[in-house]
Amino acid sequence: MVSQSKEIIRGSCLCGGVRFEITGRYSPIGLCHCSKCRKVSGTASNAALYTAASSLRWQAGNDLVQDFSLADGWGSTFCHTCGSPLPRLHSNGKIYFVPAGLLDDDPRVKVERHIYVGSKTSWDEIAGDGLQFEKDDPELRK
Repeated sequence: MVSQSKEIIRGSCLCGGVRFEITGRYSPIGLCHCSKCRKVSGTASNAALYTAASSLRWQAGNDLVQDFSLADGWGSTFCHTCGSPLPRLHSNGKIYFVPAGLLDDDPRVKVERHIYVGSKTSWDEIAGDGLQFEKDDPELRK
């Protein structure tokens, strides 16, 4: 992860019931083009950034946080009230995937990575010059 700022970046769900803050380091934005992310986002890809688990602080709405997991371990976290996707702790327990659309403050980063481009749909056109990976991001394997 690349340190972007020492500022606090705030985020919230659509209804405002769940709020969180990120302090410290966070990554540029990555887009996942897999079929599961298409289903959970309802769009061609799922935009997220990563931050250390210790950098994300829940401010409100813990009682609204709902988890869903498939048998293979893939899952999503969302607001029980409005359905917005929420930050999800990676299975390694060290980082959160933070949906970029939840950010109330501009993180001043751009899309730098595209993962699972091998399973993107035919109508998904990747723009920009971000790195593209056939499957997962090798940075997450570290």
